[in-house]
Amino acid sequence: MRRLQPQSTVRLILYGFGVVALPLLFALGYSAIYVDRLVDQAQTAVYNAAQAIQTSRQLAEQVTTMERHARQSLVLDDKSLLESYTETHEAFQKTGQQMLELTAEAPYRAIVLSLLEHERQLYQQITKPKDGTPPSQKEVAARFMELHQTVDAIQQGSNRYIDQQVQVMQQRASDALQLLVWFAVALVPLTLISTGLFTVLITRPIRQMDRVIRQLGDAQFDRPIAVSGPQDLQALGERLDWLRQRLLELEDQKSQFLRHMSHELKTPLTAIRESSELLSDEVVGQLNEEQQEITEILHASARRLQSLIEDLLDFATLQYGRPRLRVREFEAKALVEEIIQSHRPAIRAKNISLKGRADVTNIRGDREKLRTVVDNLLGNAIKFTPQDGRIFLRLRAGRESVELEVADSGPGIPADDRAHIFEAFYQGDDQPVGYVKGSGLGLSIAKEYVEAHHGTIAILDDTDWGAHFKVTLPRNIEADDNGEGQSIDPQAAHGA
Repeated sequence: MRRLQPQSTVRLILYGFGVVALPLLFALGYSAIYVDRLVDQAQTAVYNAAQAIQTSRQLAEQVTTMERHARQSLVLDDKSLLESYTETHEAFQKTGQQMLELTAEAPYRAIVLSLLEHERQLYQQITKPKDGTPPSQKEVAARFMELHQTVDAIQQGSNRYIDQQVQVMQQRASDALQLLVWFAVALVPLTLISTGLFTVLITRPIRQMDRVIRQLGDAQFDRPIAVSGPQDLQALGERLDWLRQRLLELEDQKSQFLRHMSHELKTPLTAIRESSELLSDEVVGQLNEEQQEITEILHASARRLQSLIEDLLDFATLQYGRPRLRVREFEAKALVEEIIQSHRPAIRAKNISLKGRADVTNIRGDREKLRTVVDNLLGNAIKFTPQDGRIFLRLRAGRESVELEVADSGPGIPADDRAHIFEAFYQGDDQPVGYVKGSGLGLSIAKEYVEAHHGTIAILDDTDWGAHFKVTLPRNIEADDNGEGQSIDPQAAHGA
């Protein structure tokens, strides 16, 4: 099958032009030949008609001349007049033969033959009478009158024949026009079909290339890449599949590195946290106010480092598919207050005013993953809120869904960054001064966890605040066989 494929896209395009143009060229050539034949036939018919008219006039003149010479020779008995009659007779017979050639297909050909035969018989009666007695003047005049009538009939037949030829030419011209119309009617759909066919053959591999490039851009490395079409594009598809395999290997290496690094960092981090807690609990001795403040900073930094490591672990887990949910019912307001309490040191350090409210409501879902969502959103808001700034947090319970809004008084998200803000490792250019740079995974992980609960996370346009995020979650989530979340009917869940 591959041997039948063109070796290049250029050759396929040339094939397409050839197939599309071939019927048009055939129709054009056939029409040209048909019209040329029609013109030749018209020219021949016109020439023969003109010659027939001219020859019939010569016959009429020659009949008149023969009548004059014959009657004069009979009256005067002059041999020179008889010789002139004989010469005119021979010329008449020759002209008659020309007329027969011109009227080979004419309906009055029999009349011409009859004219020649009657004139020959009359000539024999005048020049060589059987009984030696020439015909009388009256008889000769009657016979020549018949010849004149026959010549008139030939002239009329010539005119009618010309009219018939004109009608035949008109009919042939009409047939030629109809043929061209049928050619056009037949060629238009044929051309459109062949054009559409080659358009598909040319654009299909290009669309496949676009699709596989988007597939690689979306990090979908599990499906092999195969491009059909010309051999050069097939070879390019094979190179893209090689690139896919290399990217898959690099992705595996990256995930393995993140897992190993995260686990390696957890061991010293645990020691740092336990040591800071021992210092904070004054196990090794009483601390003064400055030492206690340093201990709190150390403890907060360890917690921040733990959050970054957990983000890396969560991201490494997400590379292998949707997160598995451990669904249970819990109180959402308590979860929000717990997260706010864990961020109290950072809020106090920047003297941030936290406003908002949380409705008391129970929801079903994975508590730890939703904790990560709220924690990442609030931590992101604290990070970008300036000193003495404001943060708004609102948990609103609906009949079938729960909405969480987190807004800060920071610089906001530029329009160019909004399309990429939920991508892994993406960080905008507008980073807060003096703040430890994050991993760029928080919003990406939050989006994955929200979508695993069949919820949505969006950025709202708000002129009163900087960044304003809104999370919408169904109140009832059940885990399917794969451990992924699926929303259920609240009434059905209650009835169950």
